[in-house]
Amino acid sequence: MLEVNMAEESLIEGEDENILYDLLVITEWPPETDTQLRGNKEHNTSLIEKAVTGPFRLILHYLWYSPSSSSLPHGLVRLANKQINWQLVLASNGKLLAVVQDQCVEIRSVRDDFGSVIGKCQVPKDPNPQWRRVAWSHDCTLLAYADSTGTVRLFDLMGSELFVIAPAVSFPGDFSCAVAGLIFLEYTASAQWSAELLVITYGGGLKNYLVSVGTNQSFQENHSFSFSAYYSHGITSAIYHPGHRLLLVGGCESGDDGTSKASCCGITAWRILSGSPHYKQVTSYEDDVNPNQKRGFFRIPSFRFFSRQGDEKDGVFRMSLSPDGTLLAVIHFSGRLSLWDIPSLKQRATWSQEQQPGFEEINPEWKTSLERRKKIKDKEQYYPLVDVSWWSDNVLILARVSGSLTISSVRTLRNLLGKSCEWFEPSPRVTAAHDGGFLSLECEVKLAQKRGRLESNLSGGAGEDEEGDDGWDSDSDEESSAKARYFGYIKQGLYYVTEMERFTPPRKRPRTVIKNYRLVSLRSTTPEELYQRKIDNEEYGEALSLAQAYNLDSDLVYQRQWRKSTVSIASIQDYLSKICKRSWVLHECVERVPENVDAAKELLQYGLKGTDIEALIAIGNREDGGRFIMPGDVDLDDLPYEDIVSDDVEMKKERESTKRRELFAKVDFSRLTLEQKELCRSRLKLLSYLDRLETYEKILGGPHAAEQKYDAEFFKKFRSQNIVLSARNYARESNVQALDILFTYHGAELLQHRLAILNNFPETTSPYEYTILLPEACLDDRGELMLIPWDEQRHREMDWCETQECRSVLEQNLFDDDSFLYEEAPELLRFRTATPSIELLTDWYQSRAKDIDSCSRQVDCALSLVRLGKERNIPGLECLCDDMVTMETLVYETSCELNLTLKDLQQLSDIDKLHLLMKNSSSERYMKDAFQWMVPFLHRCEGQKVGAAKSLLREYLVNLAQQNLTLPLIIFQLSKPDCQQKIIGDPDQLMAVALECIYSCERDDQLSLCYDILECLPQRGYGPDTDITASLHDQVDKLEKHLSVVEVLEKHGLQKPISYVKNSQNSEEEAHQLMVKLCRHTGRKNPPVSETVWTGLLQDLLEMQQNVYTCLKLETCHQVFVESLLCSSQVENVRLAGQNMHCSKDVPVSMTFRGKGYAMKVAYDNSVELVLAAAREYFNSSTTLTDPCMGLARTCLQLITDCPPAIQDELDLISALSQLEDFSVSILPLQVRLRSDRLSLIEECIAHCSTAYKQSTTLLNLASLLRVAGDDKATRKGKVLTLLAEQALQCLDFKASYIHCQDLMAAGYSPAWDVCSLLGQCEGYGDLEARQELLAFALTHCPPDNIHGLLAASSDLQTQVLYQAVNYQMEPVIKESGREVDGTDSAKACAPSVGSPVGTAGHLLHRTTAKTMEVLTTTGLTTKAVLTAVSDHRWWKESLNYLRPQHGHGAGATSQEGACENSNLERQGCSPFYQELIDDPYVDPSQDVYKSYKDVPQENFAEVLLRTGKLAETKTEGKTLFPATEGKHAEKAYTSYTHRSGVLLGLLPWSPLSLKKRRMVQIEDVENEGKRYALFLGLLEAAQKWEDFQLLILLLQAWPPMMKEEVAESERNPWVVLNTALLTRCQGSEVRLDLGQQVVNMVRSLYNTKHKLPAQCIRHIATLLLENQLSLQQPALKLMAESGDEQLLQLTLDQINNMTAETASSCDAELLSLLLDAGLLVGCVSSALYPLLSSHMLSHQQEGGWDVEKAATELLAAGHRPEAGSLLLAHRGTHQAQFTFNSALAVLRKWL
Repeated sequence: MLEVNMAEESLIEGEDENILYDLLVITEWPPETDTQLRGNKEHNTSLIEKAVTGPFRLILHYLWYSPSSSSLPHGLVRLANKQINWQLVLASNGKLLAVVQDQCVEIRSVRDDFGSVIGKCQVPKDPNPQWRRVAWSHDCTLLAYADSTGTVRLFDLMGSELFVIAPAVSFPGDFSCAVAGLIFLEYTASAQWSAELLVITYGGGLKNYLVSVGTNQSFQENHSFSFSAYYSHGITSAIYHPGHRLLLVGGCESGDDGTSKASCCGITAWRILSGSPHYKQVTSYEDDVNPNQKRGFFRIPSFRFFSRQGDEKDGVFRMSLSPDGTLLAVIHFSGRLSLWDIPSLKQRATWSQEQQPGFEEINPEWKTSLERRKKIKDKEQYYPLVDVSWWSDNVLILARVSGSLTISSVRTLRNLLGKSCEWFEPSPRVTAAHDGGFLSLECEVKLAQKRGRLESNLSGGAGEDEEGDDGWDSDSDEESSAKARYFGYIKQGLYYVTEMERFTPPRKRPRTVIKNYRLVSLRSTTPEELYQRKIDNEEYGEALSLAQAYNLDSDLVYQRQWRKSTVSIASIQDYLSKICKRSWVLHECVERVPENVDAAKELLQYGLKGTDIEALIAIGNREDGGRFIMPGDVDLDDLPYEDIVSDDVEMKKERESTKRRELFAKVDFSRLTLEQKELCRSRLKLLSYLDRLETYEKILGGPHAAEQKYDAEFFKKFRSQNIVLSARNYARESNVQALDILFTYHGAELLQHRLAILNNFPETTSPYEYTILLPEACLDDRGELMLIPWDEQRHREMDWCETQECRSVLEQNLFDDDSFLYEEAPELLRFRTATPSIELLTDWYQSRAKDIDSCSRQVDCALSLVRLGKERNIPGLECLCDDMVTMETLVYETSCELNLTLKDLQQLSDIDKLHLLMKNSSSERYMKDAFQWMVPFLHRCEGQKVGAAKSLLREYLVNLAQQNLTLPLIIFQLSKPDCQQKIIGDPDQLMAVALECIYSCERDDQLSLCYDILECLPQRGYGPDTDITASLHDQVDKLEKHLSVVEVLEKHGLQKPISYVKNSQNSEEEAHQLMVKLCRHTGRKNPPVSETVWTGLLQDLLEMQQNVYTCLKLETCHQVFVESLLCSSQVENVRLAGQNMHCSKDVPVSMTFRGKGYAMKVAYDNSVELVLAAAREYFNSSTTLTDPCMGLARTCLQLITDCPPAIQDELDLISALSQLEDFSVSILPLQVRLRSDRLSLIEECIAHCSTAYKQSTTLLNLASLLRVAGDDKATRKGKVLTLLAEQALQCLDFKASYIHCQDLMAAGYSPAWDVCSLLGQCEGYGDLEARQELLAFALTHCPPDNIHGLLAASSDLQTQVLYQAVNYQMEPVIKESGREVDGTDSAKACAPSVGSPVGTAGHLLHRTTAKTMEVLTTTGLTTKAVLTAVSDHRWWKESLNYLRPQHGHGAGATSQEGACENSNLERQGCSPFYQELIDDPYVDPSQDVYKSYKDVPQENFAEVLLRTGKLAETKTEGKTLFPATEGKHAEKAYTSYTHRSGVLLGLLPWSPLSLKKRRMVQIEDVENEGKRYALFLGLLEAAQKWEDFQLLILLLQAWPPMMKEEVAESERNPWVVLNTALLTRCQGSEVRLDLGQQVVNMVRSLYNTKHKLPAQCIRHIATLLLENQLSLQQPALKLMAESGDEQLLQLTLDQINNMTAETASSCDAELLSLLLDAGLLVGCVSSALYPLLSSHMLSHQQEGGWDVEKAATELLAAGHRPEAGSLLLAHRGTHQAQFTFNSALAVLRKWL
C-alpha cells in the first residue's frame, strides 16, 4: 500500500526531505510454472553426491589449503539462495537494462522507459540461477554473462553471442567456481583489444582477459591472480572503483585484532597495476605495523568438521558504491549494514540488524492471506537485507528478504518514503537511481491449487507437507548443525545404496508454483503529477488527501468520480454537487444523458437550479467566483425571519413569486455580461431538454412505462434534434401517437407544417390509422366551411428566460430550421400554414391521394384518404373519388395494368378506361364482368356527362370488332330482342352498332361470327319504326350479299375481311385483282386441284361478278381464269387453258351457250399476249435450262399453233440456253434476257473455251439465236469473227486467225481492221505476204489517226524484208556439197560466226526478236535490234564492198547488171496508191500492196543497201551518217528510194499499254530524252496491273538511261516514279504478289547496268516502302543495307533500333546477312534485333564469311564489353550456363 508523506511532518534540522514518489509497473512477464523438490537446502544437488563427495572434498580442502564449495561461508550460501532467480543490471549510463531470465537475457532501452526488448541473448538453463552474474562494459556496448559453473559468455546489444570463456575446472554444485565479480576495465594499451574483463570466482581466483569485438572478435587471457592467500574461505563480493582504479574485495571477517577495521570485517582494497603482480593491496597503518602471519607459506589449518551457529563468521554479502564514489555500503551475512569512506576504508557508520528501523516489519497483506500466514511463524528469516543501492550520494535504497523496500538516509536510516516502507514481493532486486528513479524486479510466487489441497486449505488448516512452503526452503539454517546435516546426507546415501527401509528419508511431495515476474519503477514526482496519477488510478482518497495537503483543485477528483459513475440522485449529491466550477457542472447537466428517466429529469432540474435568477444576479454582481450557485446559496440576511421559518405552503409560493418578481426587476437584460448570456443560453437549453423529456415520457406511455422503455441513446438524439425533423421521422415511422403528442405540446413550431408532415407518412400506411391527424372542416355560424383548429397544451408555465426581452438579447431563433422539409418537395411550400383555407385543404387531399397512388400503387389507401376527406366535409373530391373507384376496380378486381398510376388513368380518355376495365375479361366470364364492371362505369360516365354511356359503348364495341368479334357478339347476344335485361335496348342502335362492328373487323376469319351477329339483329317490323329503321334493314340485306362473297373466297382458301368486299365492290381495279388472286391461289394449291374445281371456280367468279362486282366485264373474268391456268405451273392446266382460248389466227371466234350460262374463248390477240406473259414468267423464274419452269414455258409457247415472230423469238432464246451451257457459261436465264449486249455472251463463251475460235459455225448459230446485232446478219457475223480472230491471235494460232481475217476482209467488215493490224504486226507470224495483206486492209479501213502508225508498221515490215535480202545476198547459205540451201533451210543455216560483224548483227536480231516475242509479243524491240545492227560501221564496211567494182569472179556480170539497172533509173517508179496523181506514172510492181503477191522481184542489191543505210541514219538521228565516200556509188539508188518509200519513220514497238489508248507510238515520240520521259509518263498513267508494270520495266531497260541531272538523281527518276505508282496501284486483296520483293528484284537488276540508280533514288524508294506499310520495312532495309551509302546505313540503324521485339522476330535470314555484310552489328547492340543478328553470325559464319573475333574487337572498341565477351564465348562453344557477366569480361582479356 503506497503511503504519501504529508508536508506537515516535521524534520530535524539538516535531515533529508521526504520523497514524494510513485510506483509504475513497467512490464509484467507471462506467468511461469515451476516444480520444486522440497526438503533439500542445496537445490538440484544429488544426495548421493553430497554424501559421498562431501568428506573427500573436506579432506582435499585441508590437504591443498584451498577453499572449496564445502567451505564457502554458510551465510553467503543462505542469503544467495534466498534471492529470486532472475537478476537486474542497469548500465552505468542508466540507458540500458539487462534482465537475466531463466534461458535468456533481455536488453531493454530507456527510450521507451524500458517497455520493449531491443535485444535478446539466449543462454542455457542454469540449475543454480542465483549464482549467475551479469556486467555491462564501460561503454555499454558489451554484456558479459557468467553462469553458476563459471562459464562466461559475451554478447553485443543485439543479443548475438560473440564468444564463450570456459572455466578451468568445474564440479556440479561447486560454487567456488561461480563468479563473484564480473568487471569490465577500459583498455588503452593497444587498439587490438576493446576492453579488459576481470573474472573473479568465489574461490578467490582472478583471471584477466583481453577481449576484441568487430571483425576480429576474440579473447586472450592476459594474466591471473589469486586472493586465496588473503581469504582462506574465498571471497564473497568484488566491485571496481573506476575513479581510484581500486578493486574492492569482500569476504569473511578475519578475526585478527591487529588489522584495520575494514580488514577485520573482510573488506580490502586492491590497486590495479600495469605489470606483475598486477594487484597490490592497499593497506592501512594498522596493517603495516602488524604484519599478518598468513603471509607465510604454510599455516596450520583449522579443522572444523562440525560447526554451530554460534561459531559462524560474519562476512560481506553485497557491496555498493555511492554515485560520487566516496561511500561504500556493505551488507553483511548477519544482516548488519555498514558504511565506509573511500578510498580510506574508514568506517563511517554501522547498524546491526536490530538497530535498523523497521527491520521486523512484515507485509500486512500476509496476515489476511492463507498462503502467507504460515510464514509469520518463522519471520526472523525475512529480516535480513538482501540488496542495497543508492538513491543519491547520501540516500540508500535498502531491500529485505521480506520484500520491504526503503529509501533511507545515511545519517539515521530514516525512511524517506514516509511512515512505512514500500512492500514488494520477497527478496526484490534493485538498481541504482537514475533521473530521479530506480528499477526493481520482483517475483510473485503462488502455489498452483489442486482439488485435494484446495479442500484442505478451505478447511482452515495446512497439511503436514505444506508447512514451510514459502518459495524458499522452510528449514531454518540456524536449527541444524553441520553434524546433523552431514549424518543426514550419509543416511540418505545409505538408503540409495542399500534400499533399506530404516534409512528411508522423509518424503515430501514436489510442489508446483506459479511465478509472476514484474519490472517496477519507483520515481520521485511532483504533487501535481502524483495527484493526476492518483486520479487516473482511481485512488480517490489519496488524491483528496494530496489535494488537501498541497492545496490542489479537488474538483478533479469529483469530476472523475462523476464521469466514472452512472447518473443517479445519489451520484448527483455525492459528486456533482461537490463540484464548484459552474461551467463544468452546466456542461455536464446539458451534455450528459443518464441511463434512466428519473436521473435524466433530476440532472436537468439540478442544472435549472443553478441557472436561476439568483445565479444570474450573483454573476452580474461578480459574487460567484465561477462557482455553481444554488438558490439556497444566496445571502438571506435581507429576508425576514418569518419568511424562513414559515410553514404555510401557499404563503411560501406567494412570497417566492413576489421575490422572483423583485429579483427579475433588478435584472437589466440589455446590459447582460457574456457570462450572464451564457447562463441564460444554458437555462434555455435545459428547459428545452426538460420539455423534450416530458414529451418523450408521454410518447413512451407515461412515467411508469417510461421507466421500462426509456432509451438514453435515443433521447440524447431526440432532445437536441430539430423538432420538425423529429415530427417528420415519427410520421415516416407511422407513429401516430407520438405525432399527436408533438402537435399538442409543440404546436407553435409544428402546426404550420402539419400538412407537409402528414405527407411523410408512408404511402403504404392506411389513412384510417392517422385519421385523428387529418384536417377537418365544419360549418361556422355563417354557414361557411372552416378548419377545425388543433387543441394545443403546454408542459409548464413560461420561464423568465423565455420572455421576448431575454430572447432578443440572446439572439436565438425561437423555432428550429424547417427548410429541409421542403427541399426534396418544394411543391409542399404552398401548404405551409397553420390555418389553411378550404381550397388549400382540397388541393392537399387531391395531391396527397395522387402521391399515395404514384408512390405505393395502393389504390385502396388513396381512395381511403379521399373518402375520409369527403367525410370531413372537404369539397371538390367527387371526380377524384370516381377515378379512384375506377382505379380500385382496375387494380384489385380486374388485375390489369398494375403499373398504371392515377396520373396515367386521369390522362386517359373514357374509352381507354373502359378498355382497361374489360381488358383481362375472358369470354367465359365476359357476361358477368360486363354487368359488374362495364355497366357501373358507364353509369359513372353518364353521371358526369349526359349521353356519354351510349357513345362510349359504341366506340368500345367497334374498337373490339376491329380485332375480334367474339366479345362484341356476347354484347349483342345480351341485347337480343328476346332478352329480359339488355345492355343495348334500342333496336336501331343495335343494328347500327352491329353493322359498324362487322364492317370494322379487320380479320378474315370472322365469317361465322358475322352470321351469329346477323342472327341477333331484329327482323323487319320488330319494334317502333323510326326514320332510319328502313335504311338500316336495307344495309343488313346488303351485308348478307357481302357475306356470300366472303364465303366464296373462304371456300377457295382466299380469306378476306367483310370490309374488303364493301370497299372494293365499286373499284374495277381492285375487283380485277381479287379475281386474279382467287384464281392464282387456286392454281398454287398442292396437290393440284382437278378440272372440276377449276370449272366450279369459273362459276363462282361469274356469280361474284353478277352479285357484287358488277363493275367488271364478263370477258375480263374469262381472261383472268385462263391466265391463272397458264400460270398454275401445271401442264394439265396449261392444256386446259388452251381449250379456253383461240390458238390460231385463222380459226374464227365462236361462242357456245350452255344452259343459263355461256362459255366463250379468249380472242387470238389476247391469247398470244397471255401465252407470252406466262412463258416469259416461267422463263424468268427458271434457274437452268433443265428447270421444270423452262418446260412449262415451252409448253405455253407451243399452244399458239401458227407461231408468230414473238413466239419464235422466245423459242430461240430457250434454244440459245442449251448452247451457252455447252460452252460452260453459267448464267441465269433471266440474266440472258436482261443482257442488252448479247455479243458479251459470245465473248463469255470464247473466254470459257480456249478453242472456241475453231467453232465458228456453232458460235455464229448461237449469235443468231441470241439476235446479236438484231436482224443485221452481216454485222452479227463480222462481230463474231472478229472475236474469233482475236482469240486465235492470243493463242498464237496465226493461221486460224488469218483465216478468220480473210473472211472478214472478204466480207469487207471494216471494224476488223484492228485485229488485222495486230496480226499483221505480229512478228511471230512468219508469212510476210499475209502480214502485208493484213496491213493493207488495216490501212484501207482504219481511222485517219491510225494511218500514220500503220504506215510505219508497214515500213518496218518492209525493212525486215530488205534486211533479210541484204544478208542473203552478202552470204548465201551453201550446203556442204557446195550448192545453196533452199528457203526452208535458210533459217537454220544462217547462223553466223562469232567474229563476223554480220553474224553479230544477225544474232542480235534473232535474239532480240525471240526475247520480244516471249515478253511483249510485239515488234518494237525487233525494230530497235534491226536498226542497231545496220548502224554498225563494220557491217556497212562489208556491205558496201558489194557495191564497189569487184576484182575477180563475177565482175563482168555485176557490171553488166549495173548497166541494166542504170537504164532503168531514167524512169522513177511510184506506188500504185499515187498513180492517179502523176502523169504517165511508172508503177513499181513491188509497191503494189493491195493485190496478192507471192513472188516479189528481188531488188537490186545496191538499192536495198541504200534503203537500209538511210534507215540506219534515221535511227541514229543523224549521228551515224552513211559513209560519204561510198555515197558516189549509191547516189542514184538513193534517189528511186526517196520517191518510192516516202517519209521514213522511226518506230517504237506496239505494246499492250499503247494498245489500251488505241494509238500507235511514233518514232518522233522517242527521238530524244524529253519525249521518251513524256511517253513513259503517259504509259504509266494507263498502267493498273502488275503485268502492265512489267512491260514498263522492260521498256525502261531497253531505252537509254535518263542523263539529265534534275531527273536522274531526284524523285523524278522514272524508276522512282514507276515504284511510286506500283506501290499505290498494285495493292489490295486481289494482289497476291510480294510487292516489296519485286521492288528489291527490280532495283537489283539494275546494279550491273548503265541504269544503276544513285543513292538519292534508292533513298526515295526506301522511304516509299517505309511509309507504305509495316510489311515493306524489310525490303527497304535490304536496299539501304546493300547500298553502301553512309547516310542510308545510318537510316538503317535508326529503323532497327526502333524495332519492337515482335517485328525483329520476323526478320528473314537475307536481311540479317546484308546487315552483317554492311558491318552494322555494333550499331544494332541496343536493338531487339541484336540477339538474332549475333546468332545468325554464329550459325552461318562459314556461308557468310564473317570474322567473329573482328566483330568482337569492334564491339569492345565501342564499349560493349559484355556483348563482346558473350559473342566470343558462344563462338568458342562455351555452355550457355557459363554466360555470366564476369566470364564475359574475363575472356576479353584472354582472347583479345
